[in-house]
Amino acid sequence: MRVIKKISFGIYTITFLMAVVLSSCQQKIDIKLPEYKEKLVVEASIETGKTTQVLLSMTAPYFGNVDLSNPARFFVKGAFITVTDGTIIDTLKELDPNTGYLYLGTKLIGHPGGVYLMTIKYNNNTYTAVTNIINPIPLDSIYFKAERDTFGYCWGHLTDPVGQGNCYRWFAKRITKDQFFAAPFNSAFDDKFIDGTSFDFSYERPPQPNKESEYANELNAGFYSVGDTVIVKFCTIGTKEYLFWRSFYANKSSNGNPFSAPANIQSNVSGGEVIGAFCGYSPSFDTLIIKK
Repeated sequence: MRVIKKISFGIYTITFLMAVVLSSCQQKIDIKLPEYKEKLVVEASIETGKTTQVLLSMTAPYFGNVDLSNPARFFVKGAFITVTDGTIIDTLKELDPNTGYLYLGTKLIGHPGGVYLMTIKYNNNTYTAVTNIINPIPLDSIYFKAERDTFGYCWGHLTDPVGQGNCYRWFAKRITKDQFFAAPFNSAFDDKFIDGTSFDFSYERPPQPNKESEYANELNAGFYSVGDTVIVKFCTIGTKEYLFWRSFYANKSSNGNPFSAPANIQSNVSGGEVIGAFCGYSPSFDTLIIKK
């Protein structure tokens, strides 16, 4: 009987504690969200041997009814964009004036050592950004290492010059299989911990733009395979451009995680309600033929 009484007392105690905990969880908490402000989104780049490319859109509210089946409703039409190196002024043209979004330069070609000022005028607002193209630092070599039978990752060997504070970004595409150079997640890095050293690193195969859902359903998503011919586009970039991409990936990785630290985008575009970057790229190219 004594044992039974102890057990009964324990059950009553646990029940009481559970009731206290549950009642404490019912406290109403009101969180006042900041007022949503629509912002211009700028995705601009210029690289060696090419003219400027700018993608313009508007942000969508995180809390709200947003129809993502029609992304064109966020595209920006009718913006006036110029890029200059101090001598040539290039006025960008909309690829399709009915759609907007993509603006292309026609006269100013990027080159190492060039400094470029971009000006965007839209909705009675003016936005500006400056970037430069740094002398390229190429990879020493690239190679393939199998991870799963005939599937694996592309590896690069890099010797980082000492004391320059270099930053890099990796792109790649497969001949005959991919239409665009694409950057994998966390594709940008600096030399904070590898300054002046030689080291090896790898990247997975990234999805093609607007093909993320198909990529996610691939049996060997992220892998390259025997028979692939891969072109690696390895770019040297500036510190401000690297900080943008670092904050972009930090923000993307924490999306939807209530326990993650806040990650604000570090834009290099100024002028008010705007996020994004104008990035100068100095690429070097290597081709890898993956054989058995």
